[in-house]
Amino acid sequence: MNIFSFILKSLFRHKLRVTLTIFSLTTAFVLFILLRSVAVVFEAGWSGLDESRMQTTSKYSMIQMLPLSYGSQIAATDGVNSVTHASWFGGSFVEGDTNVATFAVDPDTYFQVYNDYEVAPDQLEKFQSMRTAALAPSSLLERYGWEIGQQIPCISTIFPRSNDEPWTFELVGTYAGQNSNTDGFLAFLFNYKYLHETYDLGSVGWYVFSIDDPERSTEIAQAVDSKFANSFDETSTMTESEGAREFMSQWGDISLMVTGILSAVFFTMVLLTMNTMIQSYRERIPEFAVLKTLGFSNTKVACFMIFEGLLLSGLSALLGIAFGVIVTSGAQEMFGNLVFMYLELETIIWGAVIATVLGLFVGIIPAIGANRLRIVDALHAR
Repeated sequence: MNIFSFILKSLFRHKLRVTLTIFSLTTAFVLFILLRSVAVVFEAGWSGLDESRMQTTSKYSMIQMLPLSYGSQIAATDGVNSVTHASWFGGSFVEGDTNVATFAVDPDTYFQVYNDYEVAPDQLEKFQSMRTAALAPSSLLERYGWEIGQQIPCISTIFPRSNDEPWTFELVGTYAGQNSNTDGFLAFLFNYKYLHETYDLGSVGWYVFSIDDPERSTEIAQAVDSKFANSFDETSTMTESEGAREFMSQWGDISLMVTGILSAVFFTMVLLTMNTMIQSYRERIPEFAVLKTLGFSNTKVACFMIFEGLLLSGLSALLGIAFGVIVTSGAQEMFGNLVFMYLELETIIWGAVIATVLGLFVGIIPAIGANRLRIVDALHAR
């Protein structure tokens, strides 16, 4: 029997107790993966946001629209490259479904500003030339079973049509971000002209523009906002990443809440796992005496307990992280941008670090006891 087999058999000496402990720890690691995948979105906004992109919204409310004429004034600001606009449509594609991110955009300029998005040239040309054209990320095509060329009915709670008839868009293509993991956050896009002609708006939801030097973002933001100061439609300009974080902050300090929940969960798990390890140590005191009698050093016997703790937490972490990754990926694939989740490699690494620290911590106390154990006292315990 090798050392690993010996430690494994020792760990599962009391199978029911250890199995229940592993199940509890596995649940804790699943919660860690799921909650951290949510928190990372609220901490950093949408992944992949470019610091060289800025957005201008109404100073007083994100839902208040801005005049269409603002676009040319923003474009004339020093340091601004390309300008586009978008408007929240509040669309849903299935009756009873929650709203999907649906934007009315300027097809001629949108992909100039969002030049990190990938779209086929022929599909972009159709999107620019057709009044009712629309583009959708692949996640929505998979979710609803759409095909390119299909007529897509859509209901909007913000811009309802007369007689409650649905809007109808022709899906002319699909687009994607550079990072495939963020495709679930991309919006359904359609031609702003369709919305403008139907409602005669003359206004848009917000402006997005690219700048030549991200280090000048504060200066450019002040220059843009000064153009509209003391007007009926004052503005607030910031980098797109700052805007995303500000939007997420409206939900509350999600990161703090997640940290509090996980701290409580793992504190409980530490007590539970420690109890399991200490019980295992007490039941095996005579066995440790036999090992020492056979020539095993105090250090080696102590290491057995530490390795047991590492094995216990390691197995639980492996199962919990694997299941958490499967659940997170499945939820993202099934619900797309309705789910605020983004799994980072850093989250998995932190899970492994926590498992290592936990294993060392729960193993160190019984290891100290095993190291100090005298053979006579241990045999007497029998």
